[in-house]
Amino acid sequence: MPKPFDVDEVPPDELARYDDFLAASPQRTAFAGAPWLSLLAGQLPGRVFALAFAAAGETRALVPFWERRDLLLGNVAEIPPLTPYWGPCLPPPGELRGERVKARDHDVLAAAAAEIKRRWRYARLVCHPALADVRPFTWAGFRGDARYTSMLAPTPEDEFLASLSSSLRNKIKQGEGRPVEESADAEPFVAMYGETFGRRGITPPASASFIRALVKEFCGRAGTVFYLRGDGGEAVAGRLVLWDRRAAYDLLAASFAEGRGPLGAYLLWREVLAVWERGLTLDMVGVNVASIARFKESFGGKLVPYYQLAAYRSPLVRLLAGAGRRLRG
Repeated sequence: MPKPFDVDEVPPDELARYDDFLAASPQRTAFAGAPWLSLLAGQLPGRVFALAFAAAGETRALVPFWERRDLLLGNVAEIPPLTPYWGPCLPPPGELRGERVKARDHDVLAAAAAEIKRRWRYARLVCHPALADVRPFTWAGFRGDARYTSMLAPTPEDEFLASLSSSLRNKIKQGEGRPVEESADAEPFVAMYGETFGRRGITPPASASFIRALVKEFCGRAGTVFYLRGDGGEAVAGRLVLWDRRAAYDLLAASFAEGRGPLGAYLLWREVLAVWERGLTLDMVGVNVASIARFKESFGGKLVPYYQLAAYRSPLVRLLAGAGRRLRG
């Protein structure tokens, strides 16, 4: 039986009072604070909020949620689009060590698991790699699937270049001299984003209005769009990157036909160097699709696991939830 905690539902416009807690949390990312949750609340149907779990007057966990209405399942808690991490933020160990830290964190994660199962017939979370022990969720009946990302820590440029394959170095060399600039202009990216997903014949993960709102909110302050210019000076490829005080996140890439191939490798190379100039590690934000993994991992980096969690109230709910995800693309 999970220990009792005080549970407070926190809307995005009240989340600022947890800024100090989030700033210290090992799991805190750009996707856990008020700006990201406010963006989601303004762009998505349903409700976006966080649940704060407290004991003895101290916050022990903060967990974000996007609750939406499913025609078959009623209210469900889903992972929002373009949100690589959407899971519990816990306090740092502080003066606690070993078993005491584990016991503290297990208690609140067990309470979070129970609260999620009480509220929703179906719920999904994606935990940050810093939350390596998700057993309180799996013990509560959640399905836990390992996922992977690649982390590129700052490295001297010549050492980094020498570590790459000759094939990748040749692709980078083909792009030399091409202008790359940082921008807060969403329109070129929106255009190439639509063409990229149209070319693949798949539904984009987010709408054009979502991309515009994201760029307006974050770029210039906590993110940018890297644009590669073509022969005529127009943008032919772009990469959307957000960052916080700990890492940058390679969130989304798009291109016109001219910006594909070796030029795509050159643009990512320039992005990596620009992120490192800011003193940040670059999180490649998932290397779980074979083709994407081959491209991103060709730049090296450390392979890091993280966990996606899902709770289903019954086997039928699991079947219906999976069918719904497939229909949505």
